[in-house]
Amino acid sequence: MKALPILLLALGLSLPAFGGEVYTSTKNTVTPPPPPAGCDCFAPGLTLGIFGAGILPDSEEDDALGGGALLEYFFTENIGLQGSYGIFATGSEHHEFDAALVVRFPITEVCIAPYVMGGAGYATNSEENWNWFAGAGLDVRLPEADCLGIFADGAYHWGEDDSGDFTIVRVGLKFKL
Repeated sequence: MKALPILLLALGLSLPAFGGEVYTSTKNTVTPPPPPAGCDCFAPGLTLGIFGAGILPDSEEDDALGGGALLEYFFTENIGLQGSYGIFATGSEHHEFDAALVVRFPITEVCIAPYVMGGAGYATNSEENWNWFAGAGLDVRLPEADCLGIFADGAYHWGEDDSGDFTIVRVGLKFKL
């Protein structure tokens, strides 16, 4: 019989734990600040570019100026593919077609993205040559101008033989499509 009053007391004390809503005050809650504003100009997508460039051959040939266009598609904000065409005013008019894998590292707080690239190219200059290349550059975006990009990069190209090595330096604009 002693167990019955103790059981009833325990049951009576535990019932409020199962009943109704609990009131809590939200007066002293702290709301975290919003994340810092950064640019979203490096989102995946298609970009068209134009550039002025210089070609610096390792051979006896003179340096030359030129220009061209590029098209790039980024699958993520970091990884994309780029195709470009450039023409240079060398003695026999150098045409360069390049395809590259681009890996960029956006710093969204200041809207810039350093990048590295590497790939293969095809050059026509009185003779046709395949080449491999690697390079690096910097892409600066202007969010207030619909993410207009200003870029500069350089890439060293290894030709089929030692006389075919050269460097291409480019400066240009990129437009989001």
